[in-house]
Amino acid sequence: MKIKNSFLDRRSFILGSSLAFSGVAKVFSKNTVNKSHVVILGGGWGGLSAAKTLRLMNKNCKITLIEKTKKFISCPMSNWVIGQLINMEKITFDYEKFKKSNDIEVIIDEVISIDVNKKLISTNETSLKYDKLILSPGIQLDFSNIDGFKNSYKDSIFTAWKAGNETLNFSKEIRNIKNGDNIIISIPLSPYRCPPGPYERTSLIADYIKKNKINAKVIVLDANQKVVSKGTLFKRAWDELYKNIIFYHSDSQVRAIDNKEKKVFTDFDEYQYKILNIIPPQKAPNLLFKTGLIEKGRNWAPVNPYDFTSKYSNDIYIIGDSTDASSVGSIPKSGYVAYSMGKVAGLASFYHLLEKKPPSPSMINTCYSLVSQTEGISVSAVYKFNKEKNKIVTADNASGLSPQRSNLVALNAWDWALAIWKDMLT
Repeated sequence: MKIKNSFLDRRSFILGSSLAFSGVAKVFSKNTVNKSHVVILGGGWGGLSAAKTLRLMNKNCKITLIEKTKKFISCPMSNWVIGQLINMEKITFDYEKFKKSNDIEVIIDEVISIDVNKKLISTNETSLKYDKLILSPGIQLDFSNIDGFKNSYKDSIFTAWKAGNETLNFSKEIRNIKNGDNIIISIPLSPYRCPPGPYERTSLIADYIKKNKINAKVIVLDANQKVVSKGTLFKRAWDELYKNIIFYHSDSQVRAIDNKEKKVFTDFDEYQYKILNIIPPQKAPNLLFKTGLIEKGRNWAPVNPYDFTSKYSNDIYIIGDSTDASSVGSIPKSGYVAYSMGKVAGLASFYHLLEKKPPSPSMINTCYSLVSQTEGISVSAVYKFNKEKNKIVTADNASGLSPQRSNLVALNAWDWALAIWKDMLT
């Protein structure tokens, strides 16, 4: 059974979550361990959500958030900047309201080491003792299997898979597309951050080309056998809207780059480009490997799916894109999932400080993708913990794909972004 988008009302979920946590906080407020120190690494979707959830539960414990960038720049919606729908300012925020509203210390610095035995996390400038540590470090891009990339990373080549300066520079290049240009987008084998992201990016660049009547092509080299998310809806939109603009190739993993000749090479073909967007394979950041939180030969961090504690430390929680699906369950690496994981981990850390078992987790994901400036598609799901499988699974009859592209979904996408940014950052 498919569900309508209204099943997962954005404001209701955000407001309902906050009220639920607030109600539980009143019950336990007298027993809370107020002198505890919880450190959170990562000021993105997971880290901010975890910090706010814990603060709702405990008004007095010390919470420190460490983030290496001065601004929050949202990866979700960053394709809209590349596609010329909005500017960077619309997805960029500072942490001032977050700090003041929640009484949370924010340290802008880079973490260089974690000592699990001493419960010590060190940055370039300082070291902090923690009682509980929540890690939401995102991803690390892996170019090791693309020959010639290090010598080719210049103005015409972008990844833009971490929103920031590259997003802005890529957007400027799109504005300068000329007749005869080829824009190539490469997609790595799954799993990777934001499964539908490359296909939305493809659609919005094609929409810009069509709207401005430019004789250019968007060539998609997908290492996967098919479009991995919302495939039917994306392919239908491409066939109906961008017949002579988008050229999609499956089983086409980029192996090498020659930026001098402006060529990319797959196992069987070569393609000429003017602008190249390499979205490389991804893995958890090196910090997690150095800390011993990921076993040799694996790319992602194994966790207990009930509370997201690390397989290797009960005092460390790992959330977001860096978690291993083989331990968590089949849920996508999305911003909204990281946000939901943050709520679970924040709540779990509160209970664990009280030496109590947290309630069984439930999570939500809603993912919007534009296929043009005015039309969007979406997928939604509710997840719960399955004790028998020891995994997070999709709840019965609680997932749904929009039946077709529509203007309403596109409007809902921006409304959703505004609501969730406000919830995280104020």
